[in-house]
Amino acid sequence: MARINLDDIYHIETTDALREAYDNWADDFDQQLDGELGYQGWDLIVSNIAGRLAGDALILDAGAGTGLLGAALAKAGYRNIDGNDLSQGMLAKARALGVYRKLDIAVLGEALAPADDTYDAVLSSGVFTPGHAPPESFFELIRITRPGGLIGFTMRDDERPEGFIPMFERLESEGLWKPSVRSEPIVTMSRGDSRYTQRYWAFEVV
Repeated sequence: MARINLDDIYHIETTDALREAYDNWADDFDQQLDGELGYQGWDLIVSNIAGRLAGDALILDAGAGTGLLGAALAKAGYRNIDGNDLSQGMLAKARALGVYRKLDIAVLGEALAPADDTYDAVLSSGVFTPGHAPPESFFELIRITRPGGLIGFTMRDDERPEGFIPMFERLESEGLWKPSVRSEPIVTMSRGDSRYTQRYWAFEVV
């Protein structure tokens, strides 16, 4: 079983090393993160978008991994979901769920394939955390989200990744988005280490 130490995965330093780690973790990711640790990031997102997004909204699951957020969205009635991830191994698991219209290899922080103003919402769980997607990712996510659309995501709160709060303020000051929701922190792993906490953040694209 390819078990991952969470402290190790949060502090990987290169994109290639991160991709390799997730490729290796793909077969056992759901069992470890969801089954054993009780990760709640996707539930936090789905509970916060209830009533905010119509069932036919076109959603991008950014950093989809094995598709656990997509599965939660589909269970809640959302039916137009795309996804991307840097790991081919993780996307193979997501594809098998049958809940996505399409899934693409992509690295957050780099140029993305979708056209301007494509999505009604971009959602992301467990991606804006140390050692993962950088704050610069939001420029492309804003570009591919229509005006009035939603960018909603969890972010590690007990060990907040560097540069994100200044980026949030910069994007607001430049008139690219405006704040919508900042939840209280929750313990991310309901059956794991209680020091890991996340908040749900949401911004409306201007």
